[in-house]
Amino acid sequence: MKYLYRIIVLLFFLTALFSEDAIKYSKIPEISDNELSMFWDGKNILQPTVPIEFSSLYKDGPLLLSFWFLGCGPCVAEMKHLSKFNEKYKESGFKIVSINTDKQSKKRIKSFVKKKKYSFNMLFDQKGKDGVIKKLGGSDCPYTVLVNTDGTIYSKHTGYERGDEVMLEKEINELINYNKILVKNTDVDTIKVDIKE
Repeated sequence: MKYLYRIIVLLFFLTALFSEDAIKYSKIPEISDNELSMFWDGKNILQPTVPIEFSSLYKDGPLLLSFWFLGCGPCVAEMKHLSKFNEKYKESGFKIVSINTDKQSKKRIKSFVKKKKYSFNMLFDQKGKDGVIKKLGGSDCPYTVLVNTDGTIYSKHTGYERGDEVMLEKEINELINYNKILVKNTDVDTIKVDIKE
């Protein structure tokens, strides 16, 4: 009986471990630019003439997608930290794109965003919680998805409590450092090839 209990505990632990890795390193679902236009107008809330293509969002560095709505206190609390992260790590290619899931007036949301002066792009998802957030496996806000430059999902988080920003910043740093090593190794390989020729 003792051994059976240990085996059950071990199996439970291994299942939890592998399911977390499966989520952590799964590929971001394909969202074409045409499909994206059905979710939102593809423009920054504050600069409506600047189109944003989904396929280019994570090309230059890690991307953090943050989903929020106007009446969400934890969303607003988290965005204060996200704005700081966006400024702090922008030189590395890291960027944050915040996606509003309200079905309220864009005018009200635009006024809120302008007042807060966030440092990252803000998009409006016309389908609300049935839009991109649902496609990425979320159902509640705040919902953050950290994506690597190859399109793999590094982490997903639902909700926000004070202190969560510490773990999130650690994950951002891990991805930025991983990409620095990747670029450095790519440069070294290129130099080796050039020397041989």
